[in-house]
Amino acid sequence: MKISNKITKQLGTLIAGDTPTAPYLSGPKLVDFYNECGFDDIYAEGFPSRWKYSADKIAESNGTIRLKKILEEFVDPRRYGGDEQVIEKIVSDINQLIKYDGFGLIKKGNNYKVADIQGNFIEAETVSAIGHEFVGEQIEKCQLKISTDDFNGAITNARTLCEAVFIHIIETTEKAEIKNDGNILNLWTRAKKALKLNLKKDEIPDFVFQILSGLDTSINGLAGISNNAGDRHANKFNTKRHHAKFAVNSAMTLCDFLIDVLNERNKLTTKKINNVYGKEGK
Repeated sequence: MKISNKITKQLGTLIAGDTPTAPYLSGPKLVDFYNECGFDDIYAEGFPSRWKYSADKIAESNGTIRLKKILEEFVDPRRYGGDEQVIEKIVSDINQLIKYDGFGLIKKGNNYKVADIQGNFIEAETVSAIGHEFVGEQIEKCQLKISTDDFNGAITNARTLCEAVFIHIIETTEKAEIKNDGNILNLWTRAKKALKLNLKKDEIPDFVFQILSGLDTSINGLAGISNNAGDRHANKFNTKRHHAKFAVNSAMTLCDFLIDVLNERNKLTTKKINNVYGKEGK
């Protein structure tokens, strides 16, 4: 993990507790922390100032896997008694520093891990295989953008994720490669048709129809908010964290559902083929 030398001092000072963000660490405790991360230092007479010692450890670890370990160990929730507010503030401040080098701390389970976020835009027309794992990875990138206050970028990624999934569905069912013309509503219409989700009200129970109608509403809303708040367009209003979280969570739920429907459809198709083959083989 390699970061700019411009931020090694800032990271070291933050870890030492010389900023309002993280708790103060005395010299001995600071040495103990870095020793947990692979150093073998002793706190004794002549010890440098705490912030300098911490900054030197960051600089010495820069460009190695040890820097990743230092950051992940420092934001381990157990160090702060599970105080989510303290942890989130520390993570946010660290992410503000390391995001320019293409890195970010993202939450996985109860812990935080360093992620490489370079090239985090999804090129929908180049996606060849999509599943729940793919959706999860892209949502993590969206959440990372939210954690670094890039709300417009998170909304753009949420929209692009949907476009990627729609294109995958269309290409899988129609057996033809298509290009993304940027019209998410057209892509949704084709994907919905491919999955046979464009059912009429008298064909299904009311509660099912209402859920499916809600998908249309979600896509229309995502198209609208991304056109007005996404970073692909001029931001027409002051985008807030809750706007970005709502867009990302909606995209996650929608894409997860569509992949389940596609997988079920593929299973049924395979079963039919196997049944036909079995009858012909008798």
